Amino acid sequence: MDQDAPDPKFDAMTARLLRREALRRAAEELNTTSGPGLEDMLARISAEVTAEATGARVAKESSARADANSDPKPSPDLAADPHGA
Repeated sequence: MDQDAPDPKFDAMTARLLRREALRRAAEELNTTSGPGLEDMLARISAEVTAEATGARVAKESSARADANSDPKPSPDLAADPHGA
């Protein structure tokens, strides 16, 4: 038997084992009951919450700056009593 000849049974078994290992690793990554899985999930949630809070704060500050820059200051003449008192 030629060692370089393709072996369909071996190829099928190898492909099945590779798929099984890939699925096992993906499941382990998503598993929140294991230490590393839970730690990764909490890190992702923390990053998302931080990004949302930062975005909201930046939007609020930008809006406040825009409002402060667009509010006209009353001139001294308008601040006086309109009836001349």
